[in-house]
Amino acid sequence: MSLVTLDSAKIHLRVEADATYEDDLIQALVNAAELSASAWLNRLVFVDQSALNAAIAATPAALAAATAAYVAASAAADLVTDEIEQGIAQAAADTTYANAQAAARATNYGMVVNDSIKSAVLLTVGHLYANREATTPRQLADLPMGVQFLLQPFRVYP
Repeated sequence: MSLVTLDSAKIHLRVEADATYEDDLIQALVNAAELSASAWLNRLVFVDQSALNAAIAATPAALAAATAAYVAASAAADLVTDEIEQGIAQAAADTTYANAQAAARATNYGMVVNDSIKSAVLLTVGHLYANREATTPRQLADLPMGVQFLLQPFRVYP
């Protein structure tokens, strides 16, 4: 479930509620902004406490499965006779396991969305909606009280 509703984003963008021709684009921008905020925070953000609790409860099983997969992948890598291929296989196993551990940390540091995070997501959506190209003729500058300002109090440092 999205942290910011499509209707909220359309209000923020001043797009008519009954205008549906850009709904897919706006929803994609909301999704991207939410992922960006979560990545910058180094934690997952949930729509409510029950969603957070469910994700935390599922973490031990997910880590156990990741550990079992890592052990199996490492054992399979050991059977590879070519050193380069063995290194590649082991590196793939290591990376997959590290990603599972990072996901578990992001979940355990998870939090319920608040108005600061919603505002940061909406600011990002507004920026992405207004600047649909990779470049702009205008000078680029950070917003002095922008997205990072709103997210900073909730950031977790690895």
